[in-house]
Amino acid sequence: MITLNRRRLLAGFAAVTMLSGQSRPAPSIATYPLLTAPPPTHRTSALDVTVDGHGYRLFRALPGGAAPAGGWPSLWMLDGNAAFNRLTADQLARHPGLAIICLGYQVATELAPEARTLDYTPVPVAGASEPRARDRQTGGHDTFRDRLAGPLMQAGSDGAYLDPARRSMWGHSFGGLFTLATLFRRPDLFRGYIPVSPSTGFGGNALDGIEAEAAPIPAGRAGVLIMLGDSEHRHGSEPPVQPRPSPQTMALAERLRSRDDLSLRVEVLKGLTHGATFRASFDPALQMAEGLRA
Repeated sequence: MITLNRRRLLAGFAAVTMLSGQSRPAPSIATYPLLTAPPPTHRTSALDVTVDGHGYRLFRALPGGAAPAGGWPSLWMLDGNAAFNRLTADQLARHPGLAIICLGYQVATELAPEARTLDYTPVPVAGASEPRARDRQTGGHDTFRDRLAGPLMQAGSDGAYLDPARRSMWGHSFGGLFTLATLFRRPDLFRGYIPVSPSTGFGGNALDGIEAEAAPIPAGRAGVLIMLGDSEHRHGSEPPVQPRPSPQTMALAERLRSRDDLSLRVEVLKGLTHGATFRASFDPALQMAEGLRA
């Protein structure tokens, strides 16, 4: 485990740009302003963790005050490079009692497409094609969930005084799919679940089978906040004639609403496309995570 400074994170950015080639746009490079200019409410840092030969980078924004008796509530964010790069000091300052741990990869860019596609997706239904995977390897979500529940969560929590009963998870797109699958497979890991624009139809509706075998919440109730835009459509397809949220995700929400062990809220973000919901979801997610009660 290696603590990083900003100079090391910036190293290699020029090389990434050169390798991008002339025929495709350069990757979006992450600069992490929160590492050099955090608000007075939080201490920020980054560290590398290698698990089973796979490299992850964890970004932390921890409250600077004295921790409450039970520890701080925490929000764990997937696509951590992009999430930590886009969070602002003002957003952190509005939530002085919330710890944020962003789970990313050891790359210079905001996203690691191959790694996230493997880590966040279930095995597709037999015979199903999945153009969203773009020929990348899929089906590794159970392995990644084990890593998250073990060494990654241990590293993210080390010395942070976090309340294990007030953990929330946020994920967008494939990350939203992983968040929902975690609710169904390992509901003991988090008390709050915030899937944003989840890829609910991935792999021939593989999530449906996971939902059908969902384990109940082990104690009490879990909070679920689903956010999605009303102008989303799959890459390469025509946008909807009239704004409307994903019918498949809304149908899933209705099924979840009938569960007594869940407290569900759905927010349709007006006029927003799939990519736009990423940053737009931050404020509601931070508010829910800080206010979560065990």
